[in-house]
Amino acid sequence: MRSRTVANRTALALTGLALLASGAAATRWGEERILTAALRHLEPTDHRLLLAASSAALAASLVLLTAQIRRPGRRRLNLPAPGCRLDSRAVRHAVQTGCAAVPGVVRARCRLTGRRGTMRLAITLTVNGTAHPGEVLTAVADGVLPQITPLLTPRRLHTRIRLRVQRPRPHRTR
Repeated sequence: MRSRTVANRTALALTGLALLASGAAATRWGEERILTAALRHLEPTDHRLLLAASSAALAASLVLLTAQIRRPGRRRLNLPAPGCRLDSRAVRHAVQTGCAAVPGVVRARCRLTGRRGTMRLAITLTVNGTAHPGEVLTAVADGVLPQITPLLTPRRLHTRIRLRVQRPRPHRTR
């Protein structure tokens, strides 16, 4: 396990244990007695110390919460040549720039997923209202995709192209 996961699970286990103990004490002695006892112990303490401790606990919980967010790792694709690897972001960027160069395409988005044997390439193209969809699809299928397919040679490539038409927006005058 990674150290981040161990620290998060330890903190969650200790918090759960504290909540379990407070719940058991509340059912055993009653909720009012526990609250008054806790307040009685907090009265002689310095309020600045209590504020600093609660601020530190809040900061630690925020750090642990943000550490839970997964960061996407770089995905390296093995090339046919031994020892050569390709970053998948470079493939996506090449597809996007190739599709954006097709006449009539306003915006191109690309997603590359899959495992060892089969890769899936999902392309979403936003075309302007005057572009012919058949010409755009032919240009992408004949011009852009044949350049990308040799990079992924040991794998099969399933491609899905989705076309969206950009609605003309009315011109506003002031």
